[in-house]
Amino acid sequence: MFISLVLIGVGWTVERIWQETQSQVPPWVLLVADNLAGQLRTQSLPQAKLSSALEATLLPAGSILWSEAELAALKAGQVVPLFTTDQVFFYAMQQGELWQLGPADLTESTVPSYWFSLLFLGLLAVAVWLWLWPVARDIQMLRQQLSNPNGVAAVPVRSFIAPIALSFEQMRQQIQRLLGLQREMTQAVSHELRTPLARLSFALELSALPTDEKQLMLNDVKELEQLVDEMLDYARLESTQPQLKLQQVDLSELLQNLVEKLSPLPGAAIELQAGPCCVYVCDGHYLERAVQNLLVNAKRFARDKVLLKLDSTQNAVEITVEDDGPGIALEQRAEILKPFVRLDPSRQKGFGGFGLGLAIVCRVLEWHQASIEVGESSLGGASFRIKLPLA
Repeated sequence: MFISLVLIGVGWTVERIWQETQSQVPPWVLLVADNLAGQLRTQSLPQAKLSSALEATLLPAGSILWSEAELAALKAGQVVPLFTTDQVFFYAMQQGELWQLGPADLTESTVPSYWFSLLFLGLLAVAVWLWLWPVARDIQMLRQQLSNPNGVAAVPVRSFIAPIALSFEQMRQQIQRLLGLQREMTQAVSHELRTPLARLSFALELSALPTDEKQLMLNDVKELEQLVDEMLDYARLESTQPQLKLQQVDLSELLQNLVEKLSPLPGAAIELQAGPCCVYVCDGHYLERAVQNLLVNAKRFARDKVLLKLDSTQNAVEITVEDDGPGIALEQRAEILKPFVRLDPSRQKGFGGFGLGLAIVCRVLEWHQASIEVGESSLGGASFRIKLPLA
């Protein structure tokens, strides 16, 4: 609607300007007419030598039908111009005789038509810019507000995108409310499970069941306790970003200590390939937690060997965990980074895990503005490469 009104308004304005330009007498024509009138007061045609060098022609007195104003001007000794398409003739009356002076060319004095086309396009561009600039400004404002987790999607009420901003704000509030309910439910359920699991474990210890059956039941209880602990950890990390304790950490030393810490655990041996020193500014506690989760998964699925590498490039520090296990299919590499996703559809206990370890890794790396790539290992299994940016 706005564009239609603008087109009508701009078109009407340009047309009026064109009509006014065409209907007005060029200033130089009036100047020539005044000069001729002054010269004819002292000179007689056709012997007069006019400075304008216009050809003088005697016409019959009734050859032109004059208006009353034009006839009065001629009788008063004035010069009257008459126009054709591209020429102008000057008429004067001396001693009752009608003289025609000219013609004079009008081509140079007329405004080319393409200037009016350029004027139309220019006015249209200005009108469209005046319409789009507030929209672009409000969109930029809305984008900045949505990029801020604590921002409110709000634009001026009269803005063209005000209904869109309102819908975004309602959707954002609904998503936050749903996520909050999910976290509250996860924490509440996890806390409520602790007490009955503790009572069950205590009751099993005192029961007179056969040893084998008792041990199986105790293993189940222990697995549930581990699940509750991991769910609580994930809910705590997911709810908000903690205040990271950024400091210079020797990653070579951190990884070496981590390998020694995990060596007693069952599973494949871990081989470390790292230089003598690699200092990086990070939160050592959380980064160690992320690498530990990768190593625990690798030991669980590897056959004989887990390889941990530390490399430095021009733009990043890379920590790679590889194993010689079954690997990960290409279509599943993005899915395993999501919470509660496991590659084993049967969820056999021998594989362990609850599908939260890699989700915690992604959360920690997000805090460090780092990334993780899942690929194929040179050992034949899976490869997880962490890229810590140096900037």
